[in-house]
Amino acid sequence: MDESTAIYGLLAVPASVSDLQPSNPTPATVPISSLNPPTTALATRVNAYVKSVLPFPTYAHSMRVYCYGTAIGRQCFPEWGLTPGSALDETYFLTAMLHDIGTTDQNISSTKLSYDFFAGVLALDLLQQDEVGKAPRAQAESVAEAIFRHQDVQDKGMVTLLTQLIQMGTLLDNIGAETPAKWVTRGTIEGINKMCPRKGWSECFRKTVDEEKRLKPYAMVSRIQGFEEVIKGNKVTTAVDE
Repeated sequence: MDESTAIYGLLAVPASVSDLQPSNPTPATVPISSLNPPTTALATRVNAYVKSVLPFPTYAHSMRVYCYGTAIGRQCFPEWGLTPGSALDETYFLTAMLHDIGTTDQNISSTKLSYDFFAGVLALDLLQQDEVGKAPRAQAESVAEAIFRHQDVQDKGMVTLLTQLIQMGTLLDNIGAETPAKWVTRGTIEGINKMCPRKGWSECFRKTVDEEKRLKPYAMVSRIQGFEEVIKGNKVTTAVDE
């Protein structure tokens, strides 16, 4: 195993989240101050970019996804090494911030690719642009792989550790997925919602899924049967005012 496999989240783990065995299955409430994003040159560049192109609800969702995955990884799977300042922390932050870049009005209508695939292509290019904070090739490819597969939820086979993190974070925020929800406390959920307000995110995302399927009936998201209704029925991570 080369170094990039471990530090950039390319370790193979079970695709089925129910097959994961947390070393700490009873987490405590996470102080929100401990979930501050990395401030490396690369993370700062990407954060500024997504803030400039994503509508606020999608940007806030991306931050919540980072917070949820980070809280679960640090509390329940400390052996993964998702520690503050680590390369994995930076890589997961990049993935969380860029995973929905394909859903902007401009991007969703400018390609025949499913929005998650287009997001992965855009991320691979953005991260390797020759600027301050250029990502190593292995890191950029790990981010792209996770974005490509963040809606490819399976109960067989393997995915990268980074893919599992982004799946847990997105499914928890979007539908209140049962297994990831076991690994965060209500206090953690409320703190994350306070720091990154939802402000009608469920309806916003449901409309995005509708638009993607209208434009591309073959899109990746079409394989998730009844997705819109499951989004609407989320009572686990929704806010009181949603």
